[in-house]
Amino acid sequence: MISYQLESWGDNSPLSTESPALWDAFSAAINQLQGIVWNDPRISDEMTRAEGVRYLTRLIAGAIPMTMESWNPEFPSFFTFLSSRIQYGLPAADALYQWAPIHGDYVYRIKGRRGTAHMMDIETRQGHFAHIGGWALFDRCSEFECDADGNIEIVLSKNEQPGNWVKIPDGLGDLIFRQYFYDWVNEEPAQLQISRDGARYPAPIVSPHLIAQRTRLLIDWLHNLPAFFAEQVQSYYQDAINTVRIDEVSIGWAELRYGKANYECELDEALIIEVVPPEAKYWSIQLYSQFWDARDWNLRQTSINGFQAVLGEDGVFRAVISHEDPGVINWLDAANHRTGLLSLRYFRAKTAPLPTIRRVKLSELPSIINDRKLLITSDQRSELLRRRAESVVRRNCL
Repeated sequence: MISYQLESWGDNSPLSTESPALWDAFSAAINQLQGIVWNDPRISDEMTRAEGVRYLTRLIAGAIPMTMESWNPEFPSFFTFLSSRIQYGLPAADALYQWAPIHGDYVYRIKGRRGTAHMMDIETRQGHFAHIGGWALFDRCSEFECDADGNIEIVLSKNEQPGNWVKIPDGLGDLIFRQYFYDWVNEEPAQLQISRDGARYPAPIVSPHLIAQRTRLLIDWLHNLPAFFAEQVQSYYQDAINTVRIDEVSIGWAELRYGKANYECELDEALIIEVVPPEAKYWSIQLYSQFWDARDWNLRQTSINGFQAVLGEDGVFRAVISHEDPGVINWLDAANHRTGLLSLRYFRAKTAPLPTIRRVKLSELPSIINDRKLLITSDQRSELLRRRAESVVRRNCL
């Protein structure tokens, strides 16, 4: 059995379960998070502060499973670490994100049904997400062979294996498994399990020392991840409001280009986004909060991908950001958030066209967008949102 020493990833504070010092350190890590909401000069309204409180609870809820509960590379299992309820770090509404711990001394197998998701990707990383500064990409694979019945087996190891194989690093690491859905209603998620070759049950008893180690990792998570996300958000404010630019995000897919903007839209206004979409494997546009978590996308339409988008007769994609349903099918629901972030994703795109954003009064919109292809009734909207919500449940994103 491998002894995986987490102390090498955090500091060497003499924390143990013998005294309240461990809990005090955890409580201090939580308390320091308040500065994200109440020390940011850009946050001046109650709606955004309330959203910030929700974001902080999501950070804590997301940290605990990946440190205290699921972190065992000897007996790994997939954990859905981003969903419609736990969000941070620019999650895509189209994606199902799963994670598992790994160690380079072992061989792992992923088995099951491939499903019909538009894209899937497995990447291995050195280190743990809690220490994101040293959380280095090691290998990535997005093309896998299945048998005639749609079954798949993927081997993860240091040494190359025949068939579907992903290389893993020496020592401790993470595995990230993404599925991207384009046709939310009809595409089915993969049904996969991960196991370690040679695993013998029962698993070892969880000792007080291991609990202390995992708590140390949890504390590191709460210190490092929010700070990293806050730093990434700053890049959205380098340009004027309602101005999109193409940029890179260091923790995303290598073949994925990102567009970003900070937007402002008053309750009686609308923002019209226009772009000729690129020829791409995947593209999408989505609304986010100032904290880099997604606006509610399971019950409201805050994202649109290339399959869902309806283009005008001239081939232009026109979307509307507004607080009320404008009767336009490509609506991005701002839901009374006057300010926020906009993110654009182009995957394997031949070009990276830059969208424009035009700010108008909501009352002016019918005279600007009158292409019948783009118009929708309230009953049609309700049905679209119902099917959207049901598809999220089906792909286990709750």
